[in-house]
Amino acid sequence: MSPKPDIISLVSLLDDEDEGVAINAIAELLYRERELGDLPALLQESGDPLVRRRIHQLQAALTLRRRRREFLRMIAGPEIILAEALVEIHLQWFDNDSRPELVRIVEDFSRQLNRRPTRTLKELAGAMLTMGISAERESTLRPENYCVGTVINDRIGSGALLCLLALATAEGGSDFQLVRVADDFGLFYEGEVLLPTHNWMVAPQKEVCTPEAFPVPEGLRYASTMLFSCAVNSDSFRYVLTIAQALSGAEDDMPLDYLPYPYHPEDEPEKPPHKSGGKN
Repeated sequence: MSPKPDIISLVSLLDDEDEGVAINAIAELLYRERELGDLPALLQESGDPLVRRRIHQLQAALTLRRRRREFLRMIAGPEIILAEALVEIHLQWFDNDSRPELVRIVEDFSRQLNRRPTRTLKELAGAMLTMGISAERESTLRPENYCVGTVINDRIGSGALLCLLALATAEGGSDFQLVRVADDFGLFYEGEVLLPTHNWMVAPQKEVCTPEAFPVPEGLRYASTMLFSCAVNSDSFRYVLTIAQALSGAEDDMPLDYLPYPYHPEDEPEKPPHKSGGKN
């Protein structure tokens, strides 16, 4: 099916030397994503380098949108590939990072971690301590603590993210269970609980607060939600919008009525009527 005339008109603006005109055209094309068909791929062959560069920008934005829409489907699937899900969460924040490089970082970490046995919680705790991995309490002020590539490189992350990383990479990860213990996250196995934020302490279940099972999909959603909260704290509308789309599964051209004020202006509280300072 041939593109509509107005789509062709928008495309014709991609070679405009005024960057503002071109950006507005790209934004409108993104809004009309479903109508583009194969047009972006065809325009990659344009002889105009300016058009090719701007089409590359358009395709990068389309790829990012589609990737975020897939996040909920990924964690709702019958078999989650946890390492891949952690990479996707990282890319929600650091969206210019390389997926293949992040996959390599996680695989390298797994090899290093399993140079010694990690089949029990005590073995896992020893391996993490040997590698110098530290855990911090959950916080909406440290988005990097929920991004697996940064966590591995910096050797520090949130307790929740490190538990998920252990489940994804440890030899015994498939046997461990993610749990919530008061305000902390931990791992449960054979009557013992591992708490990363307590210097990788392993304690009998009866000696800690009752651990509550926390399904892995909810753990992944939690990490993404923490990034959303970080975006709200930093007042970054771009990240608020895109992470909310990943969490909600909302299409990119839908209204923002699933977001709170001030991101959905129609929800703005009514202001009290202005009172005159004069006398009656």
